[in-house]
Amino acid sequence: MKHMLFLIIFGMLMIPACSHTGISSADLNTLNGTEWALEDLSGRGVADRVQSTIIFKTKDRIVGWGGCNRYFSVIRSDGRSIGIGPIGSTRRICPAVVMDQEERFFKFLEKANRISRQAAYLLIHSQDLEKPLKFTRVQPPDS
Repeated sequence: MKHMLFLIIFGMLMIPACSHTGISSADLNTLNGTEWALEDLSGRGVADRVQSTIIFKTKDRIVGWGGCNRYFSVIRSDGRSIGIGPIGSTRRICPAVVMDQEERFFKFLEKANRISRQAAYLLIHSQDLEKPLKFTRVQPPDS
């Protein structure tokens, strides 16, 4: 009985700690038509006035703005992990700081392996990164 009580209390304490919600392939469909703005590039923040975005066009297609160039790619999920890439983009030249952020953004997206939600944030986890890419939702204009 004491063991069961301990498990119940432990479980109740762990619920708030589990604030990251993984997104399955079925849940990926719920992102269709949404746009997200990059707030943090793996713990390094983002350059002032440089907006990078991701738009989930369909269940298997993303588009967005890298900061300098428009981009497009495919996204796939097996229910446990995701994959993005390769990324195609326009070929504009911008200032070095913008190009650097965009290059890192594209590289991390192509190595993405998981998407999760934490409160109002969308997190894209990428191989070899300690911290995920962190996005906030761009609200569509009122119609």
